[in-house]
Amino acid sequence: MNQLRRQLANAAERIKTLELDMEPDGRISEGFAAMENHIDKQFEMVNMRFDRIDSRFDRLEQQFNRLQAKMEVILEAITGLGDLPEDETN
Repeated sequence: MNQLRRQLANAAERIKTLELDMEPDGRISEGFAAMENHIDKQFEMVNMRFDRIDSRFDRLEQQFNRLQAKMEVILEAITGLGDLPEDETN
């Protein structure tokens, strides 16, 4: 009987310890909060990288459009296609 009382008291003590660990300021809650903060920081870093990639892509697209316009001007100057009358078959 004494052994069962000790085991019951031991189980009750362990339950109290778990309850304290799981409270908002307990170790488990603190661990989850730390993990959440780490994940948030990593997510922010990824977003910043994507923003930089988007910005570089936009600049590259603008440069491509400028180059394409210049090539069209050069092609028209070389071939004289810009001087031809437009096709009025429509």
